[in-house]
Amino acid sequence: MSRKAILHTFVCYVFTVGVHSEMVQLRVVNEMPNNGYSNLNGLDPKTEERLQARMKPANVSGPDHLYHLEGKCFKHRDLKYEYVFCPYNNITQEDIQAFYEPYKGVLGIWLDWEINDNKFAAMRMVEGSSCGMHNHRSTKVEIVCGARSELVSVTEPEKCRYSAKFETPEVCGANAMVVYPRLSNELRHRWDVLETDKSTGDITEKGYQKELERIMMAAGYVVSPEVQSSLLEKASTEKKRSCKDELEEARQHIIELEEELKMKEEVIAELEGKADR
Repeated sequence: MSRKAILHTFVCYVFTVGVHSEMVQLRVVNEMPNNGYSNLNGLDPKTEERLQARMKPANVSGPDHLYHLEGKCFKHRDLKYEYVFCPYNNITQEDIQAFYEPYKGVLGIWLDWEINDNKFAAMRMVEGSSCGMHNHRSTKVEIVCGARSELVSVTEPEKCRYSAKFETPEVCGANAMVVYPRLSNELRHRWDVLETDKSTGDITEKGYQKELERIMMAAGYVVSPEVQSSLLEKASTEKKRSCKDELEEARQHIIELEEELKMKEEVIAELEGKADR
């Protein structure tokens, strides 16, 4: 095959078998079980695309005693699926029953916290694998008290909207998931004023919720739409850069192969010349 044909074949592979330009290879931590998530070689194109992440994970946030969970993964199996939850990173799903083209997909990438009644209630994982037209899978992972750290259940109450439960002894304390004490003095003051305005009727419920969300955004516990868009854009940029690097590596490899082939041809020609004599 000519060098031009080899390059054409490689480009077709990258942009046809590979992922859409808005996606980036899923960042999987080292502790994740080696069950196909960390190596996409050999997977069919559809499966490979489902195992791509459209978005970069957001920054670690929330209670600092949970930060050590970053870089760890927890597996849960039910009768049909195996789920792998990597806090502050992603949650994935694999069909363990199907014999032909089993589903493997991303159920969400870490974004931020769902906060209810002054408590960190659940990790929000968004922008998972495609689910119909202009829709992607997402998961809320509820963090609750348990004897050990483990993913105990995953359900799908609505199509492509998943609910998971993660137990850990890290949150068993009475104030382990309370938000207010973890805010800066400035943000606590803003919240105090907001509560006063609400109690005196100087602000509507809608206005109260909107300002409370601004406080959580300022604390870094909730991500704004603008930040989420930037995470999507970063993933897209990294994917484009990765494709260019892979193409350049392929070019260099082809040059090396051509040089090696040329040397072998010269050796063969020399041997044939000696044989003729």
